[in-house]
Amino acid sequence: TWESAGEVLSMMNVYQQKQSATPLLTEKQVLWELFYNKARLFFWSAMGYMAVGLLLLIFVVGQLLKPRRWVKTVIIPLVALVVLIFLLHTSGIGIRWYISGRAPWANAYESMIYVAWATALAGLLFIKRSSMTLALAAFFAGIILFVANLNFMDPEITPLVPVLKSYWLMIHVAVITASYGFFGISFLLGLLTLAFMSAGNPSKVALLQPHIRELRIINEMSLHIGLYLLTAGIFLGAVWANESWGRYWGWDPKETWAAATWFSYLAYIHFRLGRPAAHRKALVGLLVSFLLLQMCWYGINYLPSAQGVSVHTYNLN
Repeated sequence: TWESAGEVLSMMNVYQQKQSATPLLTEKQVLWELFYNKARLFFWSAMGYMAVGLLLLIFVVGQLLKPRRWVKTVIIPLVALVVLIFLLHTSGIGIRWYISGRAPWANAYESMIYVAWATALAGLLFIKRSSMTLALAAFFAGIILFVANLNFMDPEITPLVPVLKSYWLMIHVAVITASYGFFGISFLLGLLTLAFMSAGNPSKVALLQPHIRELRIINEMSLHIGLYLLTAGIFLGAVWANESWGRYWGWDPKETWAAATWFSYLAYIHFRLGRPAAHRKALVGLLVSFLLLQMCWYGINYLPSAQGVSVHTYNLN
């Protein structure tokens, strides 16, 4: 009986291999997919990022307000844990890439996984300058991964739609969505800077001034990196659009929001250069720019006016 069933399955496998229009998964890919589904790497990465990031933020801020020697011995292993969680997160992306045979940032779920990775990477790039930046990045990456693992997000690995079967998927989408991670770090640093500046006790504000200046410098660095990546991503997207649709720019809703986001961040940088002392007003501009970014990245998929009009709404799943 089991031998007969095995023969039938073997015949079905041979038939599928010959008749399928797309390559089927190999035995190794199937085994890796089984491991990937059972391990829930992104879920545990989300839990780890949020828990360790929050703890690290509490200890770092506490060390600023009331320095203690023992706190440093706690911060070091927490930083090491963030690095380990980042490696776990990276391995999840690599396994998903191997299973699907393509760059894993082709739909809404995968884009959130990748943006969380870019956010954590941005925090790690500034690890020598500021443990607080790493803490914010880890916590924010955890929130993004947590949202990605909610029920309304579809984690299924699906074939690409024809227009996405291009090497530009790996280049354009990777570059432009990587900028979202740096913009997210900039936004969080801006909020933390505003919180420090709004401390009611003048003595505490004076005590935090060196750290506020440090956060501003890192904020500006992260913002500039994000803007460079966004600019490059828009340019690469225009080249891809010309190959796919025969035009560089068509004022598609996604393109329009991307342009609005780009101009908003550019205006913020010029305002900061022109009026460096207007910190609170500048942070309001940073908030507006970040909200525009959310519409460009995610909100555009749910705008009724974009449905059936935008060529970028195929990544809702």
